[in-house]
Amino acid sequence: MKNSKRDLIHRMEVEDDLGIRRGAKKRFVVPNKVYILIKIVLIAAIPAVYFLCSPLLILVVLAYFGLIAITRNIEKNFNLGLKKDLRIRLPKADSLLCLLLVIITAAGVAVSSVSMTQRGSMFEGFDDSQLEEVVEEGAFSSSDFVWMQVWTKVKDVGTLMTGTRYLFQEQRGFGGFGGEPPEGFSPPSGADMPDLSELLEDMPFSVMFGSIVKAVDTGILLIICICGLVSVRKFKKLTK
Repeated sequence: MKNSKRDLIHRMEVEDDLGIRRGAKKRFVVPNKVYILIKIVLIAAIPAVYFLCSPLLILVVLAYFGLIAITRNIEKNFNLGLKKDLRIRLPKADSLLCLLLVIITAAGVAVSSVSMTQRGSMFEGFDDSQLEEVVEEGAFSSSDFVWMQVWTKVKDVGTLMTGTRYLFQEQRGFGGFGGEPPEGFSPPSGADMPDLSELLEDMPFSVMFGSIVKAVDTGILLIICICGLVSVRKFKKLTK
């Protein structure tokens, strides 16, 4: 037997003992620096879009969730040819939180739509621009109201129910709870201030539920950013 064949057999025996798979081709993966850059850009995009143009939040979150496919591909490439006890696991909690955020938003919009029939005003949920359109154009037909309600729900999904904001200015819906009084407003003299407990009891369920979902979704967005920064730091350590 020639030395080359003997060396080949010996190498294959060593690979079998180490659990190394032969013939596995290295898959194409995104370069580490490009992966880190993409992740940092998405992390920075969350607060930027949140304050500058919140209806685009859903696109950023979906793109962040899609990053999990690239993360898994890189993880498989790292673990190529390694035994199970030597394999590494890259953090994916931030991407999974994006999926949870979308699910909570979808459930919130669904519950809000179901409770719409319990609302006392057909204008409730409209923002300032929609109300101006109704008043100026006299769009009081049922089809116009249905379209505006649908558009409101689309914006709720786009903003992940965190509120509609453009360039740091938040658009409040008609009859929204928690709005600031207009400048120069003062209550009538001798009028008693309303009881807060009574106000909470009379508050529509959709308003209370929307406020809770807004707080939860905003908190999850913050956690996603924190987890993303931690995962970037861990990834850098693994690739040194």
